[in-house]
Amino acid sequence: MRKILLIDDSETILKALENEILTVIDNVEILKATTYKEASDIIRHNKDKISIAVVDLNLPDCVSGKAVLLTASHNISTIVLTSVEDDNLKHLLLKKNILDYIKKNTYNSISYAASFVKKIIRNFNTTALVVDDSNLFRSTFKKDLETLKINVLEANDGVEALDIIDKSDQKISLVLTDYNMPNMDGIKLTSKLRKKYEKDTLAIIALSATGDRDALAGFIKAGANDFLTKPHKFEELSVRVQSNLDILELFQKTKDLANKDFLTGAYNRRYFFDASNAIVDKNVRKNKTVAVATIDIDKFKNINDTYGHDIGDIAIKEIVRILNKSLRKSDLSARFGGEEFCILLEDVSKDDVKTIFENIRHNFEINEILIDKLVLKYTVSIGVAYGKCDDINKLLKVSDEALYEAKESGRNKVIIHKIKEQ
Repeated sequence: MRKILLIDDSETILKALENEILTVIDNVEILKATTYKEASDIIRHNKDKISIAVVDLNLPDCVSGKAVLLTASHNISTIVLTSVEDDNLKHLLLKKNILDYIKKNTYNSISYAASFVKKIIRNFNTTALVVDDSNLFRSTFKKDLETLKINVLEANDGVEALDIIDKSDQKISLVLTDYNMPNMDGIKLTSKLRKKYEKDTLAIIALSATGDRDALAGFIKAGANDFLTKPHKFEELSVRVQSNLDILELFQKTKDLANKDFLTGAYNRRYFFDASNAIVDKNVRKNKTVAVATIDIDKFKNINDTYGHDIGDIAIKEIVRILNKSLRKSDLSARFGGEEFCILLEDVSKDDVKTIFENIRHNFEINEILIDKLVLKYTVSIGVAYGKCDDINKLLKVSDEALYEAKESGRNKVIIHKIKEQ
């Protein structure tokens, strides 16, 4: 859980900031200080655990700006929220790696500060690739992106950039590329990237010297999302980068509405079929085995009848939590409806299949859900189809038959049926 430090001598401002941040960000802890001494104590007891701070410029027990220097000296990403309107001070602070300088004059400033905090928290899990043959410019962009807490990879030219993107284990969301480079220039790189990645999955920002309009036009035609002139100002880079990441996030939310279940956040039946066909086809080509499992809560009707549908919904959401804890990131799981979920594993041995699903069954058996004074426990039955098969519908049919057998033979069981090879 990430920690966010708020420093302001106004309890009203602190409460408003806390409420706004908790409205837009999940799973964070808010730390609050009204004086420099309180802030120092909090930082000392939370060494290297504070992700970002929102700091008032003036506090009653120190000179103006000392609290900002305190957080910055501990490498805590800092946003200044102040009633002091001083453009010269603003530019000075931005040069010292302060993320932003927000005037504390309206409620919108509180909302903007919370929104900016949300962006920085997101950036911890965002990776960018900077492509430039100039070590100086590349290092400058890298430094500024890292100030925004973005993970940065580097390439000297387009050829190296393509190689990095193909081989990287990290999901690269943003590419900043120069135009004039050896081996492959930025426009050719942009064109090649657009053949593989749409604008909803990868943002490309073109870097070009001031006044080079032909290059910028070429970039846009090749598929770049935005451009930035060199040399750049940190504030402009921050705005353009964050705006493009916001658009990617919006695209992802739109996809999630179509592909994910509203109650649990798990993938839905439609997405499972779309994704599973490609996975099954790939494993058939490689002559590899797959496993499809159907999981169902035992006596789920009794939970709804005894405790109500709200508790039933909590029981269903618990399935996602346990599956996420038990499965690999590469495994595909989805809610098919009601309390029924399906899982697809690729390239696994029969022994692995048995171990994985027995572990999942056991995790449900020992799990307890605490809801006020209620302790809810339930078991699941799991039916698995295993083998080499190119038909996802057949795999699901066999797993459903195995699930029926698990239910009929006493529940809280894993039954595995091997697919007969044709």
